[in-house]
Amino acid sequence: MKQRICYGAGLVVGLMGALAPAQAQIIISASPTANMSCGGGVCSPTAASANLNTGDLENYLASGSLEVTTTGSGVQASDIVVEAGFSWTNASALALDAYRSVTFQSPVAVNGKGAVSLVTNDGGSGGTLSFISGGSLSFRKPKNNLSIQGKSYKLAGSLPKLAADIAANASGRYALSASYDASKDGLYGQSPVKTKFKGSFNGLGNTISNLSINGGSKELGLFANVKATGTIASVRLTNAAVETGRNSIAGVIAGVNYGTIFNSSAAGTMSAKAGKKGAAFGGLVGSNLGTLNGTAASTDISVSGSGNFAITDVGGLVGVNSGNIYMSYATGKATAVEDITAAGSGGLVGFNADIANIVNCYATGATSVAGSSSAGGLTGVNGWTISNSYSTGAPTGTGAAVGGSIGFDESQTGSLSNVYWDTTTSGITNLSQGAGNIPNDPGITGETTAQLQAGLPAGFDPTIWAENANINGGLPYLIANPPQ
Repeated sequence: MKQRICYGAGLVVGLMGALAPAQAQIIISASPTANMSCGGGVCSPTAASANLNTGDLENYLASGSLEVTTTGSGVQASDIVVEAGFSWTNASALALDAYRSVTFQSPVAVNGKGAVSLVTNDGGSGGTLSFISGGSLSFRKPKNNLSIQGKSYKLAGSLPKLAADIAANASGRYALSASYDASKDGLYGQSPVKTKFKGSFNGLGNTISNLSINGGSKELGLFANVKATGTIASVRLTNAAVETGRNSIAGVIAGVNYGTIFNSSAAGTMSAKAGKKGAAFGGLVGSNLGTLNGTAASTDISVSGSGNFAITDVGGLVGVNSGNIYMSYATGKATAVEDITAAGSGGLVGFNADIANIVNCYATGATSVAGSSSAGGLTGVNGWTISNSYSTGAPTGTGAAVGGSIGFDESQTGSLSNVYWDTTTSGITNLSQGAGNIPNDPGITGETTAQLQAGLPAGFDPTIWAENANINGGLPYLIANPPQ
């Protein structure tokens, strides 16, 4: 193997349990209100598990501001889960205050001048604000007031406005007021947010569709560069198209990430060229030196170019990972279509570098390389830890190191645990070929599709993973990050 190029180093402590499901909840749904006491502008539980009807909630908001809290008289629920959508049109304010987590699973629309306050971990710990299964929070206009954790967020109704606000204050707090169709912006010649981002951005589960970028910048994506203090949360990108030249580090959401990207996803296509100075292409992030938690990508990537010194890594989620990836998945194809020397191509990550970690993740996309490169269902090249993860995609290569899970494993013994690949769909039925360069690499196991569907593989935590015949083809999926 040629010497690898790492795009930075560092280890950020992950949010391992941040998305674990709770037991005692206030559910906001279409079912009748039960075990809730509402009065004086406050709804609180009378039992640890309670339900608030959306029609009742809308009626309360019609007459004034409302706080929904998990703390009742002698009763403590943990989370607030919005299972059914609702809306209101007046100026009433809504506050959701949870001991642990607030989760939106359906759309909530503020169609008037109303304000929203969202608080998690009010007495508890390990909770999150997340948007899954189509959940979102939108505002009719970006002039409304939004508070998260007691901090005011500035709403932006378009990408140009978001970029301008961040350019004026790269350390500020911002949120997307509603879903946005970026086709009206035309073709971007560089990252829409080119300022190095140090603040907080929350997409509130809203979607940015039809983003189109064609540029030769060193760092390319919706955000060019997210610094260590930067956070991106709960944004969805669909039908994105990114095209980049040589020597770039590109991903749909971020070119380079030193910070935290949480509960976010990207889908689209990427066309890129390899370069002699090093390049990294990922369906979500080009080079990750921070933390990805609860993320997903369905981006088909095609990389072209040839040359003995072209070093390129391409992954369905991340090109080069020098940080941490937790509870994430990728479904897109990662393809190097010509002879790119020393390339790593993986369904999830191209090159998982030294001190980098992949935990509770999966990949389903095919990956291919040519020449002396490496291809694996999860990672093309691995230098550190992978655990509790699996792949189903088909890795292929001519004259390359090809493995069911890992193309070329550079890690130390014991760094792999509970890693699986699908011998039915991958085309690799040799049970010793979990890694392309080490026969019977410890920690990697091949199982058929039927075996993977028959129950969670050994080592998979049932509070994190689940199986359902109607979800993800009956294969293991992440409870808090279900397939979109």
